[in-house]
Amino acid sequence: MRLSIDCKATVKIGEYSRGGKTCGDTQAADHDMGCEEKQVPFGIVEEDSGQLHLTFGSSFKTSDFIVDGLEDW
Repeated sequence: MRLSIDCKATVKIGEYSRGGKTCGDTQAADHDMGCEEKQVPFGIVEEDSGQLHLTFGSSFKTSDFIVDGLEDW
C-alpha cells in the first residue's frame, strides 16, 4: 500500500468569504480579525484507490499530530 500524507497551513474558522462576496444570498464577513477558532487540516491519500481521508485538529503541526491522524485513519 502506498500513501501520500500532507499537513497544511492553519485555517481560521468563521463565516468568511473571499472579499466578503458570495455567489448567493449568504452574508459573509470580509475580514478575519478576531478569529479565535483555528483548525489544521491533515490529509491521507491511498494512491492505489484514490481514497482521501481528512482529519482536522486544533493542535500544532507536529509529528504527534501526524501520528494521531495516521492512527485515526
